[in-house]
Amino acid sequence: MNFEEDHRVIALGAHPDDIELGCGGFLSKLKSKKAETWYVAMSKCNNQFSEDEKDTLVKEQACAAEVLGLQNCTIHDFPNKELPEYRREIMDIFNELQGKLNPTIVLIPHIKDPHQDHSTVGYCAIRTFRSGETILQYEILRHGSATFTPNLYINITDFIDTKIKAIQCYASQKVKRKFFDEDSYRALARTRGTQCGYEYAEGFEIYRMYW
Repeated sequence: MNFEEDHRVIALGAHPDDIELGCGGFLSKLKSKKAETWYVAMSKCNNQFSEDEKDTLVKEQACAAEVLGLQNCTIHDFPNKELPEYRREIMDIFNELQGKLNPTIVLIPHIKDPHQDHSTVGYCAIRTFRSGETILQYEILRHGSATFTPNLYINITDFIDTKIKAIQCYASQKVKRKFFDEDSYRALARTRGTQCGYEYAEGFEIYRMYW
């Protein structure tokens, strides 16, 4: 993939943290190449927290965005774990993004991810972005993850520490989820790097690619 082109990249996630986990290294690399980037998540996940802890993930995402150098970030307020009920509204948002931003690359959760929110965002994206965009599915390591077989690898050796630092912004998730730690995601990036000859890499499944 030619990073010297003027790419316009939309990263789509169901929840704050999906994007950092799946493609934070790639986004950081794209930003270093002066690509225009947009970060769009569908749920603030406030139903995970008490009223006193409202917008915890929004605040943590702001920290992660600063680490990655992302300025154009939007988090919608659809209910966590209920995104399949809002397919039409999500597609309307994606249609608006397509018309307004005319992206060249769209990064999405894997369409076969067993989490219903993740797969909903993926399927809504592939039904919406059909105007010559390269669509790449990213990997979210979590309990119950689906089998993921990359056919595209992005070298993030120079950006792995930035990705890990962004993930560490999500202190609330580290407390709740045993897999949510530096060792897990550094090991995954090392494994993907080993598969393709880099020190560290992120793996993607190509849904559609334009050269």
